Amino acid sequence: MLRSAIGRLKKLSASFFQTPKERVRINFGGKLFIAFTLAVGFGAVNTGNNVLYLLLSFLLALMAVSGLLSRYNLKGLKVQLFPPEEVWCCKEAPFEVLVENRKRFPSFLVEVLQREAGVRVLFKLVERVSRKRTLLRFDRRGVYPLRTLEVRSSFPFGLFERSFTLDLGLEVVVYPLPKEPPFALPPVGKREEGLSEEGKAGTEAVVGLRDYAGEGFSQVSWKAFARLGQLYAKEFSGEDAAPRVWVDVSALPGSKEEKLSYAAYLILKFVKRGYAVGLRCLDGKVFPPKAGTEHLREMLRCLAVA
Repeated sequence: MLRSAIGRLKKLSASFFQTPKERVRINFGGKLFIAFTLAVGFGAVNTGNNVLYLLLSFLLALMAVSGLLSRYNLKGLKVQLFPPEEVWCCKEAPFEVLVENRKRFPSFLVEVLQREAGVRVLFKLVERVSRKRTLLRFDRRGVYPLRTLEVRSSFPFGLFERSFTLDLGLEVVVYPLPKEPPFALPPVGKREEGLSEEGKAGTEAVVGLRDYAGEGFSQVSWKAFARLGQLYAKEFSGEDAAPRVWVDVSALPGSKEEKLSYAAYLILKFVKRGYAVGLRCLDGKVFPPKAGTEHLREMLRCLAVA
C-alpha cells in the first residue's frame, strides 16, 4: 500500500516537472517583489517583530504559489506552427499557430514566438484547442529555416516569465514576387524573348482518366466530375496532349530579380492556361515541360534559391 502510494507520487512529480528546455526569467515586477521580500526579512530578523515575520511568510508563500502555478500553466501544452503552402516575396502570408492543452485545467496568457519568421501570438485562454492566424511578410526571396518555437507565459502574477523551446525543423520557401513582363504573351505558334512553344506532342484521343494534379482546367474531364463529383484529368493516346512551353530565365529582360519575377509570372500564367511548362533557370538547372502541382513548386523553388 505504502509502496504503491510512493510510486504514484513519483509519477505525479515526474510528470509535473517534465517540461522541455525550461527557463525562468525574473520580470521587473519580480525584482521589486524580491527586493521587498528581502527588506522585510532583514527587518524581521533585526527587530524580531512578529508582524514582519507573518508578512515575510505570506510573501514567500506567494512566491512559491506563483512558481507552482506558472509551471502547471505550461504543462501539457502541444504547440504547432503551420506555414502556408505558398509564400511570396513582399506579400503577407497567413501562418497558423495551434495550441493544444492536454491537462485538466486551462492555461492562461500563453505566448508563442518564432524569432526567424517574426511570429508572435498571444493566447489569453487555452481550454482544449486554440488556433490563431498571423500575417507575415518576407522582403526577400529564399529559404528561411524555422528551427525552434518558444512558448512562454508570465501567469499568474507577472513576477516571473517561464518558457520552454520546441524543435520545429521546418523551412519556408519564399518565391519571387510575380511581375508581368514588359511584353504581351505570344499567341500559339509564335515566340517571344525568353519563351519557346512546342505545341502538342500527341493526338486528341482520350484513352482514360487519372487523378487531377493541377494539369489545368482544359485537361479536366467534366463529364466524370458531373458523374462522380471529383476532378479527374484526361489521359490521351499521345505522349502529352497539353501544349508545351519553355521559360528561359536568362533570356528575359531586366536585372536578375526582374528576370526571376517575370519567370514566376509566366510560369503561373501558362500553368493556369493548361500548358506543360518547362524552365531553364539561371544556375543551369533544366526542368522539362511537365504538368502538376509538384512540378510547379519545384520550378518556383529553383527561382527562389537562384
